[in-house]
Amino acid sequence: MQPRIVLSRLALCLAAIGFFLSASHVAKAQDPSEVLLELVPAEGMHIQLTRAELEALPQVEFETRTNWTEGSARYSGPRLSEVLALAGLSDVAVLAKAANDYNVTVTPDLIGPEYPIIALRIDGKPFGPRELGPLWIIYPYDLGAEYRSERVFAASVWNLISLARAKD
Repeated sequence: MQPRIVLSRLALCLAAIGFFLSASHVAKAQDPSEVLLELVPAEGMHIQLTRAELEALPQVEFETRTNWTEGSARYSGPRLSEVLALAGLSDVAVLAKAANDYNVTVTPDLIGPEYPIIALRIDGKPFGPRELGPLWIIYPYDLGAEYRSERVFAASVWNLISLARAKD
């Protein structure tokens, strides 16, 4: 019987650690003063945006399904075009970089006046790294075939951390 008690205590400790780690990810994703996005309009220039600053921008909301999640959900956040305009990055190719070092050049033809958005919320709630956040470039994939191309899917960067002027 003694081994079961040890195993049960170990399982309880592991469960508690998992709970606190996941709770810290959620808390971190919801901290309004935490810098979530860095904009780099030119070499040596950096603009850091917090959750509060991103939420202060006009928000767009739409429902869509994605290739990476189950079912349909409501995504909301500022337009990518408006975020880029803050740094003078309108109508230029930008390098979008994720926390895992994935990066892709997003060309101006993939950035419309309405879509994509930088999602800050899914179904009205902030989301953390385990849910592909806290920032995700997302398009309304269900709206039309133009939002379901390989180029659009490649530009749909989750765990987004920076947007920089792409080198020519």
